[in-house]
Amino acid sequence: MEVKDQTTNCYQRIYMEYAPMLLRFAGKFVSGFFAEDIVHDVFLKLWDKQVFLLPDDDLKRILYIAVRNACIDHLRRSNMEQEILDRRAIQLKLDELDYFESSDELFMRKDLLELLMKKVEELPERGQEIFRLSYLEGMKAAEIAEQLGLSVRTVENQLYRSLLYLRKHCSHLFFYLFTLI
Repeated sequence: MEVKDQTTNCYQRIYMEYAPMLLRFAGKFVSGFFAEDIVHDVFLKLWDKQVFLLPDDDLKRILYIAVRNACIDHLRRSNMEQEILDRRAIQLKLDELDYFESSDELFMRKDLLELLMKKVEELPERGQEIFRLSYLEGMKAAEIAEQLGLSVRTVENQLYRSLLYLRKHCSHLFFYLFTLI
């Protein structure tokens, strides 16, 4: 029991003697909170290896080297963590910019569609109906003809006239609308 007590007393003496100097040393490179952790970890590792039984000059050199290396490891780890956080922050900003770009595109597309639909409203009533059935509901000319009781040729002529009118009065909208899609 006496050997264990001597070992513990020796360890406590070394800790009390060197810990304040090592804390100041580590505090030059890392924050005080991390400096304490680093110094305590170094002493725990040294306890397992019983380095504290070495002469004081060797012990002091080993303690400083161990704390220095632990500070370097901590700074490298912090740097890597910061790089990861920076990359994530940049990616979030890029994602946010993409979102705003796509929402602007949607608003612009919506505005263009509204302008186009206003021009469609200028068509004769039958032309509006045929245009909507064809381009908004995706029906074929034969289906529209059957639903409205018209010939397929009449439906095709109405679509042709509607498209001619729209191209003439809003060709710039078609360019923007189809470049956004």
